[in-house]
This record gives sequence, structure tokens and C-alpha cells, in this order.
Amino acid sequence: MKGALRSRAAQIGVSVIVTGIVVAFFLRGLRLSEIGRQIASASAGWLLASLVMAIATFVLRAVRWTFLLRPVARVPFYPAFVATAFGFAANNLPGKVGEILRPALLARSRRLPFSPLLASVLLERVFDGAAVVFFFLIAAATGLPSSRGIGKLVVPAVLLLVLVGAVLFSVFRRGATERFLEKLWRRLPERFQPRARAFTETFVDGFASLRSPRLLLLVTVGSLVMWLVINVQIYSVLRAFHLDLPFSASFVVTAAAVLGLMFPTPGGLGSYHVAVQLALTDVYSVARDPASGVAVMAHAISFVPITLIGIALFALTPVPVRKLDELAESREDSAGRAIMEE
Repeated sequence: MKGALRSRAAQIGVSVIVTGIVVAFFLRGLRLSEIGRQIASASAGWLLASLVMAIATFVLRAVRWTFLLRPVARVPFYPAFVATAFGFAANNLPGKVGEILRPALLARSRRLPFSPLLASVLLERVFDGAAVVFFFLIAAATGLPSSRGIGKLVVPAVLLLVLVGAVLFSVFRRGATERFLEKLWRRLPERFQPRARAFTETFVDGFASLRSPRLLLLVTVGSLVMWLVINVQIYSVLRAFHLDLPFSASFVVTAAAVLGLMFPTPGGLGSYHVAVQLALTDVYSVARDPASGVAVMAHAISFVPITLIGIALFALTPVPVRKLDELAESREDSAGRAIMEE
């Protein structure tokens, strides 16, 4: 127990340090008064449109999740949306715990096994990454003013391809996948192995939607529509700051923002801002002040509303707030944490 607390404290400490560094990098040489002026002069209409798109994004994300979970159970939209909203709200905490709490909350509220729900979240990330790369390639094909900084997308793209290959292998070679995971479980302390084995038996079920052509089509189309809405959301912020950029610029800015969210900062604080700032200044030669204003408002619109919605909806659910730790430390979740730590 003490070791787990020390590990958690260390994670929080690293997250705080990294956040401080990237926020300082984002603010270097900037005048806060000028960023404030840029934000004050932004078009309220375009910002409102961006806000609507941001909320619609999470509605679409919850709908897509119900499709992914169809082989496990027919989950209604509302509990999926509550878990989605709360999960993304919890990602504002150090360690991105929302990725664990989201399937844990849905598992508890719908009495479903945790491991396939966790696998479905991983599968979501695969489709998210593929959609982001798809739109980025469209932007690249139509021509970019500058290729500076684009090479930084190569490594994440390669990692995505590896992840896609691993997921497909686990679906169509399930026996081999389970034998491989069994070897990993055996490296764990003996007291964790029964939980780990139970976790393995249902984890791959979270990928089962790939076996159904209909579900695969629904999830693919849903992912592309959702990320198109996200791009419209970002483009609305660009227009709000009176930037005369093509719609494809939002594809590049969105891809950069996703890369920024990969850093271990709570809610992408700092890392999201730096990524958006660099995409606009390096690729589209936007001045740093308006680029920074876009980064601040795009992040606020993407994270603040869903955080408030998530907290409000969670407060109205039958699961008491005092059981939050229990959600993260449930029996099957312990096995999930063990394999991730491996």
C-alpha cells in the first residue's frame, strides 16, 4: 500500500514538473496582456459555434462507444455518455486516470465485466489515431505552406500502425494472443495471477466489433464524422481569431493538438497549447500572439465544458462520490493496472 502511494505521488510529481516546463515554454516571450487582447477581440459567434461542436463531439464519442461495446452488451446512450463525460473530466487529474475510471464507472453502473470495456477504450484510441492521420494526410496532399515540424508526426504514425497491427492480431489470432498474455501474467506476483488470468479471458472481447462488417463500418464512419466535427470546432476557433486559413489547416492543428495530449500533463495543460502554437507559427506563419490566443481558447472550449458536464452528471449517478477510489481499485482493475505497470 505504501509502495503504491509512493508510486502515485511520484507520478503526480512528474506530471506537475512536466506541466510547469511546458507552460513556461508556451509563455516564453509572450505578453499576457496581448493574449488577453486577442481573446477579447475574438468573434463570439465563431466561439459559440466551436462550443456547440465540442459538446457534439462527446455525444458522438458516446454513440461510437455503444457500437464498440455491442458484442459485449447493448449499452444505452445515457450511461455511456455519463461515463464518457466523467472520464474526460477525470483526465484533468495527473496520470490521466479518466482512461481507467471511464470503463470502470460504466462497468459498475451496467454490471459489465471491466476488462473488455477497458479494451474498447484502447480500440477507440486506434480509430482516433487513424482518423487524425487520415485528415492530416488530406491536408498534406492539398499542400502545406511549410513542412517545418511535420517530421515530428512520423514516430506517432508508426506507433499507431504497430498498435493497429497488434489489435488486428489479437482479434483474428485470439488463441495466440491469450497465450502471449498468459506469459506476461506469470511474471506477476503469484497473488495477482488469478485476477490477471480472469482479466485476460475477457479483455480481447473488447475488440470483437472488428469481426462484424456492419459494426466495423459504423465505428469507422462514426470516427471519421466525429473527427470532422472536431476539425470544424478547431476551424471555428481559427475564424474567431480572424485567421485567413484554409479549412485543411484545422486538420494540421488538430493533429498537433493530439500529439500534445500525449504528454503526461493533466488535461493537456501546457502541452496542448505548445503543440497548437507551434503548428500555427511553424506551418502557417501565424504570429505568436494570435496563435497563442487560439491555443488558449481551443483548449478551454475542448476541456472546460465537458469537465463541468462530467462532474454534474457523475454527481447525479447512483454511484456515490466516496466510491471513486473503489472504482479505480476494483478487483479486475487491479489486474489491468498490473499489466500496464509491466
